[in-house]
Amino acid sequence: MGRSLVLTRHLVYLAAVAAFSMPTAASAAGCQLQKLGEMPVDMQGMQPVVSTKINGVKARFLLDTGSFYSSMWLDGATQYRLPIGPAPEGFYISGMGGRASARVATVKSFDFIGIHFHNAQFFVVDQGSLDNAVGLMGQNLLRISDVEYDLANGIVRFFRPVHCGGQPLAYWAVSTPFSFVKLRDLSETGNHLEATAVIDGRRMSVWFDTGSARSFLSLDAAARVGITPSSHGVTFLGTGEGIGSEAVKTWSAPVASFQLGGEKVQNAHLLMADFEPQRRIGEVGTDFPDVILGDDFFLSHRIYVAYSQKKLYFTYNGGPLFNLDLPQVLAGKAKPPPTVDASVHAAGATAGVAASDTPTNAEGFRHRGMAYASMHEYRRAIADLTQACKLAPGEGRNHYERALIYLRDGQASSALKDFSAAIRLQPDDIDAHLARAHLLQSQPDADPAAAVDLRSDLDAVSRLAAPGAAVRLALGSMYRKLGNYPAALAQIDEWLQNHPLAHDQAIGLNDRCWLRATANQELRKALRDCDRALDLTPDAPHAQASRIVSALPTSTRLDALDSRGLVYLRLGRPRAAISDYDSALDANPNIADSLYGRGLAEMRLGRKARARKDLAAAEQLDSGIVRYFTDIGLTR
Repeated sequence: MGRSLVLTRHLVYLAAVAAFSMPTAASAAGCQLQKLGEMPVDMQGMQPVVSTKINGVKARFLLDTGSFYSSMWLDGATQYRLPIGPAPEGFYISGMGGRASARVATVKSFDFIGIHFHNAQFFVVDQGSLDNAVGLMGQNLLRISDVEYDLANGIVRFFRPVHCGGQPLAYWAVSTPFSFVKLRDLSETGNHLEATAVIDGRRMSVWFDTGSARSFLSLDAAARVGITPSSHGVTFLGTGEGIGSEAVKTWSAPVASFQLGGEKVQNAHLLMADFEPQRRIGEVGTDFPDVILGDDFFLSHRIYVAYSQKKLYFTYNGGPLFNLDLPQVLAGKAKPPPTVDASVHAAGATAGVAASDTPTNAEGFRHRGMAYASMHEYRRAIADLTQACKLAPGEGRNHYERALIYLRDGQASSALKDFSAAIRLQPDDIDAHLARAHLLQSQPDADPAAAVDLRSDLDAVSRLAAPGAAVRLALGSMYRKLGNYPAALAQIDEWLQNHPLAHDQAIGLNDRCWLRATANQELRKALRDCDRALDLTPDAPHAQASRIVSALPTSTRLDALDSRGLVYLRLGRPRAAISDYDSALDANPNIADSLYGRGLAEMRLGRKARARKDLAAAEQLDSGIVRYFTDIGLTR
């Protein structure tokens, strides 16, 4: 979900956009598009990540068209040793699940598509972080010109239209139909790309938001067309957290028709979510839209945002429009959606733009290949990454990205070879070491003789990572699976020492509680850790995202309840364990660990019928749950 800046007073930009000179295209009659620059995009799963420089050092941001102003996580600002001061009074960050306070970090030198900014400012959000980015790139940077989002080819382009007036700007659509919608509220303080769609015959407001991995229909909007959580075909998927502390429930919902501009698709599925946070009287800008069009929509379309015309042009690329990871919409969706009036073409509309999108170098093939992978087109993705490896044989990154695609395509042996190649080329690559370790640990049959590599990879990541790096918690889990309890504990301790905020402390304390419980070590300390984690989280019915939708964030509170249930089970206190498991399962009945743990506790109390029911339900959700509990010494 894109984070929006909520305003309670007139906004003044914190930093002026730097002046820059624009290259001119060759003189020609009519409309000209002058390319100001382009920005390669790495699709990390369903997240578009772009590279910039902070004080001369590479920094990666999540591309977020739904965020009015660019922001950084506190961990990122600390990593780059940026000065942090208070935000103007009345400012905060709002998104799915509520809102969070913000401060401001100043970057002395910020480089972006060849433009140099002095004393650029970013909001700093205390809560949360991303493993692959230091923050969010929002509209204050993206609105420096018209922008083309070609995520399927791994690129974002910036243009200045000259002598175009109202001519169509979808310059690539020479022989392809295009559609367009008018954008609302594009004043200096307008903070969203907002337009109108029609769902099942009803007009709906939509935001185009690359900060949201998937598209969502709001619960209120769904109700207006007769769709509720109890409707036929609606499936509950779980609940998670966004900005702030409120839980966000999510369903998969069928819609009879979805129409945007001249494009219409029938019998589609959308994620449906209750994502509007509680409002406060007198606040401005807290309204959320009826629909959020996320990265699944951006990947299935090529989009040109014409700020100059207050329009958004788009063409259909192919594949499913929404929910790329939901199995019910992965099959049979390769045909383009039927269109109503999308027969307009852009022949002759613009000049000065390259006609071909075919990559010409290794970087271009890598970006396009990663975009193909996000759309589950693995054969094409591997072909592009193979070309990138040939064009740049000394670049380990290409082998690393191809390995990730091999893994998603079920080719573990090929993935292992590429991870090893990436490490040979770049021995200090933390991502490659960690990915190879994950592969060797989760699929030991990929190379039965590679146990030494697994241990050396974990040790390398531990040596190379910053003390407060998010990877410390992952390392703790992986050392635990190796049976190295002291090394696992050291990783979590280091995380806790470097993350003093309550939210982060709760996460680390829960991880340490779980480590001690699964290892059957220091159980009294484990109980104190879980108690403290629960003290630091709101006493509200937040639910953990089910394993069915792993992309949705989990609730620390429910994790801690599940962990403490396991501690009580170890301590021989089955009634206390059942109480904690009940609290977790009341919020979300699809937590396999809690179901299985409660079943074991009920078995110890002689409640065999209840126990069998819970154990069977857990196995239905997670076929490996019996082996997992057996491995940690807990059996029926």
